[in-house]
Amino acid sequence: MMKKCIKCGAEIEENARFCKACGHDQNAPVKKKKGKGIAITIIILLLLSGIGFGVYYFYLKDRLNPNPPVIENSPNVTPSSDVSASNRPSTSLPDVSYTIFSKSPEAVIDITSVDSVYPSNYRSLEALLTFTGYCDYGEMDVIIEVEVPGFTQVYRQKITLGRQVSKLRIIPPLITGDIDLNSEKTAQIVYSVTDAQNNKILVQESKNIRIHSRYDMVWSDGISADAYTDNILAWLTPDAQEIVNLKRDAIDYLGYISDGALEMLVGYQDMGLGDLYFNTWVQAVALQGAISDIAQVRYNNSMFSMDSQQRVLLPADVLRTRSGVCIETVMLMASALQSAGMNCMLIFPPGHAQLALEVWPYSGEYFLIETTILPMEMSYDGWDSVVMYLDKDQWLGYLSGEGRYTLGPCYVVDCDLGSKLGIRAMSN
Repeated sequence: MMKKCIKCGAEIEENARFCKACGHDQNAPVKKKKGKGIAITIIILLLLSGIGFGVYYFYLKDRLNPNPPVIENSPNVTPSSDVSASNRPSTSLPDVSYTIFSKSPEAVIDITSVDSVYPSNYRSLEALLTFTGYCDYGEMDVIIEVEVPGFTQVYRQKITLGRQVSKLRIIPPLITGDIDLNSEKTAQIVYSVTDAQNNKILVQESKNIRIHSRYDMVWSDGISADAYTDNILAWLTPDAQEIVNLKRDAIDYLGYISDGALEMLVGYQDMGLGDLYFNTWVQAVALQGAISDIAQVRYNNSMFSMDSQQRVLLPADVLRTRSGVCIETVMLMASALQSAGMNCMLIFPPGHAQLALEVWPYSGEYFLIETTILPMEMSYDGWDSVVMYLDKDQWLGYLSGEGRYTLGPCYVVDCDLGSKLGIRAMSN
């Protein structure tokens, strides 16, 4: 009998162990190839997956999700020339926007102002109006305008607002003409903030403000005794017509005191008198003589204190009323000496006011002038009591409060500091 080889299938004898065709041992098992089985398994899995997806897409999708989302505000897409309308996709992607990029710049502004102003202390103000602002969602250029009509000029400034807070302390310049400040009055501070790009008004307001009289002098801020003392320089009016007239009246005195050697106010010009000391001394005496005998000003022995607010007349008002306290007669004499081109300083012992006049420019030597001796005695002794020379040691003791004739420690103000400190002379 014959049988087939378990490996190659050739016919061999039934009892034969080895196949003559392939030599395979009929008692050994045949190893099957695994690769073919794996491939068949993968193919079967793919077919099952495809069938499942098809069943979901064509049959179960609408049942499991009966209300599909509707996409609104889809952008309009213009088909290209080579794509027909029938072949365009039926679904478009939605627009995406971010809120922070859609916001326009937005200014946040805060404004505060003072309630009252002392004209003499105006330049010492920290601010008439304080502006604080910043901008959300970008930057913005704004124009700030501030004015007190009839008192200040228009202040105008352009700034850029961003996320960082900007702060401005604003003091508009005073008007250049005469200011009606003979009495206290109510005015308005007017201010506005405008978007510089489109002229849109962001803030526009007005507020009542009290302006005190020009005569109101505040010496102290309640903390420092001499906080505002320098502002008394606003009472210096060397260019006032009344001061010019006073200088003319003093010329008659010059001729009398100098025995005709000097008949004009020459300041620090050397007129060949042979003594520069006498050149300055005689002019100061002549001015005090004109105040005493021609203008007939008399000392008003009223209380003077630098610890509080005080009403101080301007030099022209002292001449008009023919009366003044120590600070008022000092400012009258200082205005006349400044008008003549001389250097002087205000001296403030406790409870009093006096004047120091430099003997000659850069000499470091000074006369002490007591302006309250009114009327003035027409003699050399009387004149010396009004315009008295002190040497350097005597001045040191006088100002420090330790000298023989001292009235106590003195506060000194250089009259030439007015322009440097921005203190503008007031006039009538």
